[in-house]
Amino acid sequence: MIHMSGSTTRTAPTCAIVDDEESSRRNLLRLLDKQHPDLKVLGTADGVAAGIELVKQQRPDILFLDIDMGGQTGFDLLRALGEDSPHVIFTTAHESYAVKAIRFSALDYLLKPIDRAELDIAIEKARRIIQAADKSDMYEVLLKNMDRSSTDRVLALPVQDGLEMVHVNEIVVCEADAQYTTIHMRDKSRMVISRSLGEFEELLQDTRFLRVHHGSLVNRTHIKKYIRGDGGELIMSNGMNVAVSKRKKADLLDGLDKF
Repeated sequence: MIHMSGSTTRTAPTCAIVDDEESSRRNLLRLLDKQHPDLKVLGTADGVAAGIELVKQQRPDILFLDIDMGGQTGFDLLRALGEDSPHVIFTTAHESYAVKAIRFSALDYLLKPIDRAELDIAIEKARRIIQAADKSDMYEVLLKNMDRSSTDRVLALPVQDGLEMVHVNEIVVCEADAQYTTIHMRDKSRMVISRSLGEFEELLQDTRFLRVHHGSLVNRTHIKKYIRGDGGELIMSNGMNVAVSKRKKADLLDGLDKF
């Protein structure tokens, strides 16, 4: 079901809300009215189909989009909209893999019940992005990284001139470099990605990767040898030597036992 406001001359950003819970829609409407009265709400919808119709008809600048809506998700809506999607601020009641993928894609999400300060930060960021007219590749990164159906999973990694599609099985080591991460591949090639190692660890948490040092995340399928020591050292399939910290040694050995 869709609820739409009357037409208006747009001088400030506009928004719409898609959420299958009426209480959540009401709570967000109250917050927006109190915290951001200049943000015109063009309408609300209670599901994916109605949300698609609402966005296509009203073309809001910002879309507050629930992740889980019955048997469908907000990602189904994004796939249907394609390049016509507005700037999205996701809303969700719990942490999940989806939230990890959202963070990795540099998009915003709000945990319910929505915190006022976090709402303010997300809207301010949305205003800047809308003004700059730069959605970049954030949504494509997100949608591709949400697909975990294949055993030979592919990650979409943001690089300077677009997206690099990388098979997870080909990644040997992820190495921290301040707020960047250097990805070392099986063929000895490497690339620098503007995401932190912590973000990679979250995104790869359910696969075969182990944090063996504060600065290193390794694919255990590419470990060729473990050399004993205080922490020890790993020899990887691409010839790299990776130090293991004392604190991570037990986790590594436990992880190898389960492999």
